[in-house]
This record gives sequence, structure tokens and C-alpha cells, in this order.
Amino acid sequence: MAVSNSSAVAEPVNGNAAQQKSPIKLDVIVVGAGISGLATAVSTALSGHSVTVFESAKELLEVSRSVAHATALPIQSRSLGAHKGKQIGAGLQVTPNSTRILQRWGLSDRLWREAAEPTALTVHRYTGKVLAHEDNFHKSIRKKYQAPFLDMHRVDLQLSLYDKAKELGVGFHLGEKVDSIDFERGEVATESGKKARADIIVAADGLWSKCQTCFLGKQAPPLPTGDLAYRVVLDLAQVADDPELSAWVSNPTVHFWIGPGTHVVGYSMRAGKMYNLVLLSPDDLPEGVSRKPGNLEEMKAHFAEWDPILRRFLEKVDSVEKWRLMHREELPSWVNDKSNLVFVGQILQWRMELSWANC
Repeated sequence: MAVSNSSAVAEPVNGNAAQQKSPIKLDVIVVGAGISGLATAVSTALSGHSVTVFESAKELLEVSRSVAHATALPIQSRSLGAHKGKQIGAGLQVTPNSTRILQRWGLSDRLWREAAEPTALTVHRYTGKVLAHEDNFHKSIRKKYQAPFLDMHRVDLQLSLYDKAKELGVGFHLGEKVDSIDFERGEVATESGKKARADIIVAADGLWSKCQTCFLGKQAPPLPTGDLAYRVVLDLAQVADDPELSAWVSNPTVHFWIGPGTHVVGYSMRAGKMYNLVLLSPDDLPEGVSRKPGNLEEMKAHFAEWDPILRRFLEKVDSVEKWRLMHREELPSWVNDKSNLVFVGQILQWRMELSWANC
């Protein structure tokens, strides 16, 4: 077991041969190269099928892996599915049922080295009072589930899945946004005029899914949940002048704060070199706006009566954006009537329970 910054990191296992091959080889198109689309591509390719991914983003973006400034914008790297300047949720908490599968797929060693495995979990009242605490959280999780609970940067997982998919021979068409689907022929057509046929089409194109529009025969945009999120990523260097904050970042743990009508989650990423905070507050964005620059002082004011250590983290942030959290109406089915289209991922996120009760 590798150990980094007091946090055990999952050992990778090469599981390419562990997944049973299908006796029938199918041609599969995946629409969207986010986490769900790439995971589908990897799993399907490991089963012996031929997989092609269509992604609307034109290129992979290569940006510095460190945070130049403390900011509430997640860090971008060679991020598929994220246009330049577009924010995506930076942090992911990956539970044992998922890490077990990722290990079996044999993803790159780099992913496991850069993940953070929290050694403790603490739930706070918003004022800072500890409501619940578990030491040796990593050990109890491994003992119970035989797999780790990991916190990681979204880009690290996305790139590892992308690299694995390429290794398995998955084809990629970047800059090709799917415009229509002919379900009779099992054919997708892109805005550029490219067409491709497959036995199965997997719709993994997220909340603003074009595949859903084709499936329903009408526009059905996502709906506000009533919450918005401030997403904050801090680099270890940005808190170097505060020993307590530095310890929180470099020694991975998970913290939840429960407050009136909202909550906050904080945890380390990148092997204890970054810290991710997600702060929920009631949605006050104008109708029709899903994202806009936020006011830093306004954000601090929302949490002015909260735990002092949380407020110290917020003092390190120098810019912020407000993101409306969205969901969708439940689909009538996850598969079309011809059984050649199936939905996966965020498109199925039809209900979000994001705010805990007052305490």
C-alpha cells in the first residue's frame, strides 16, 4: 500500500483480462466524453465491442496543473468536454463501489498517486461544533468494502479514462456535436454533416442533452433545483501562511458543515496539494441565467456566522462565480422503444437532494 501525506492511496491492479468478453461483437457509439461517457467506452471496449465516441469539444485543453491564484474556478487541465474558460466541478468523491471497478479496469498509476484517501470524516454544525467524527475512516472503509473511498480532481479521472479508452482502441471524433439521431437506422448525424451507424447508441451528453431532445421529440431544458453553488479550489501554497489550514490540505480528511437551509463540503485532492470546497446557498440568480460572476464579499457574507476555520479558507479566495444547480424531469424510460438508444450519467439525474435541514 502506497502512503502519501498520511493518506493511503489505492494500489492499481491491471484488470484488462478480468472482464468477460462478449460472444457477440457490437458497434457502439457513445455521445459525450465526460466521466460517464468515457467509463462506458472503457467498459464496453473491455467487453470486446467496437466503440466510437463523439464529443462536441474541439480539443483537449492543456493548462497548468497548479493553481496560479486562489479562485473559486476549478482548475482546468487537458479536459475533454470542457471548452476553454468553462468551469466544471473540480472535486469528486469516489465511493468504494466505483473505485473497485476503476481498479479492475487497470487505470494509470498516476490516478492513484494523485488521489487523496481521507483518514477521518467530521460533520460540523455550521458554527464549528463537531456533531460526528470518525477516525481511521480509510481503514474502516477498506475493511468493510475491500476498496477505498477516494477524493480526486475530476480532470485526473477524466484523463485516466480517456487514456485507457485510447489504449483499448476506442475511436474519438472531437469537435463533432451530434445534431440528430435516426433510430430506424441506428445512425447519428453531427452538425458538420458526419454520419455514423451503430448497433447501440449511448447518450452520455449531460444535462443539456441533444440525445434527449431526439428521444422525446421536443426540447426539455434542465430545471433549477433552488440552490446555487460556490465551488472553491485552493492550492497548498495559497494557505502556506496558515499552519492549521495547511494541515487540513496536506493531511486529507473530509469535513461537512450543516447549516440553515444549506451545507458545505471540504476535502483534499491531488495527494494533499489542493483543497476543494463546495458551498451551497439559496439560488438568487435571475431567471434564464445559470452562471455569472459572483461577488466575493457577498459569498463571505452568506457564511459570516459559520465556522471560523471555514471563513479563513474563504479569505484565501480572490474571485468567485455562482453556478445554478440544475436537474431534469424523470425520463419515461432509459431505453428507447427500438432498444438501440440508452441513457447514462447526468441526464438521469432527475432529482437532487442538496440542502440538509436546519440544525
